[in-house]
Amino acid sequence: MGDDKWFQKILNRAAQMQGQAKEADTECYRLVDRDGLDLIVERYGPCLWVSWMRPQPPSEEDLAFIGKLATQSGCAHWLVNGMVNRGRDPGLSQRRQSPSFPAKWQAKEGPMTFHLRADKGLSPGLFLDQRVNRRHILQNSKGARVLNLFAYTCSFSVAAALGKASAVTSVDVSPGFLDWGKENFAANGLPTEGHFFTKADARDYLGLARKKGWVFDTIILDPPSFSRSKGKPFLARKELIPMAKNCVDLLAPGGEVLVSTNLSSWNKEDLRRELQAATKCELRPGGRDFDVTDEANSAKTLWLTKKGTPKLPT
Repeated sequence: MGDDKWFQKILNRAAQMQGQAKEADTECYRLVDRDGLDLIVERYGPCLWVSWMRPQPPSEEDLAFIGKLATQSGCAHWLVNGMVNRGRDPGLSQRRQSPSFPAKWQAKEGPMTFHLRADKGLSPGLFLDQRVNRRHILQNSKGARVLNLFAYTCSFSVAAALGKASAVTSVDVSPGFLDWGKENFAANGLPTEGHFFTKADARDYLGLARKKGWVFDTIILDPPSFSRSKGKPFLARKELIPMAKNCVDLLAPGGEVLVSTNLSSWNKEDLRRELQAATKCELRPGGRDFDVTDEANSAKTLWLTKKGTPKLPT
């Protein structure tokens, strides 16, 4: 890891991304996506966040390398989540961090501000592989009715509300994450009135929405690969396609669904084919702003557009 050629490769990549990020006016972006190193390096404002996926935890030499990378990248702090024995327990991690790493902080992604935290799992609260898709939502939500399923900390909801959506509904099983989403709304000067934060299983919510006859213009469907809520498991490979079809049924003509999965056993072409067969929608790839060297483990995103002419907002 301490090899100079690898360090220079990462620095070159970081410089490239810093230039792109400056153009995009963002403090949050991915510097490295594996690149043969089995790690992901991301910048969240003043903090460098490293996901370490090697079979062995980082050595002192590795940590010195990461500290140097943080300095060279303009970050005051660094943190490493070292995934140990991931095959037996994907949630097991060994965390190392600089002494002054903050428990809470804020950073900007374009015009959006997000609350970030180091004490709530293996992510600080913002998935950077969706940055381009959040920008699309920001730029294309005026007057739209937006549904954000598996909302997590509601970053897509913030983008929609800042983009002047008429109403945004954020659905998640965790009230803590929904409260975090409300904090993100407040950080952006957005009222929560007129928007909805709903604690519910996304599958149950889709059933209720269909029963009530609710209609949306944009739906975000970006679930975890696996989760469990009150003993009820969720398996993306089994449930994503039926959920995508249910989402399309709730769309107004011309409406869109963003479908995304990180499931490594599901390749992009199979996902496209299965979505096309189930929904009969027009499909286009979702955006990403970094080179992917590990296609299987990276987010596979597709936009589905329902046939018909959209009703323009008045």
